[in-house]
Amino acid sequence: MFEFYKNWFELFFLMIMVVGIFIALSAPSAIISYIIIFLSGIFAGRLIYERKNKIQFPYFMIIAGFVIGYLIGIYYGSRRVVIALFVIGAILSYKLYDKKILKDTKY
Repeated sequence: MFEFYKNWFELFFLMIMVVGIFIALSAPSAIISYIIIFLSGIFAGRLIYERKNKIQFPYFMIIAGFVIGYLIGIYYGSRRVVIALFVIGAILSYKLYDKKILKDTKY
């Protein structure tokens, strides 16, 4: 039997991976794919920053699920560029939040 409180991140990993596939398949060009993955990296950097003093592993796995799904579904563009833009977006966002250049509304 599935125990949600123990296996919640595996479920979200699969769901977000499917979402990543559908988003990648719906992108009509490489430029749009690159913009989407860069913005996704920015959101991932914010999530990682928000969870920096808390449990992080499940969130890294969920983020990895999205990226894996996106890489599976990408039709236009280079997979290496997609990975690079995602990592750049995540690092840039994390650093901007860490230096208080970007601020969250709930803090």
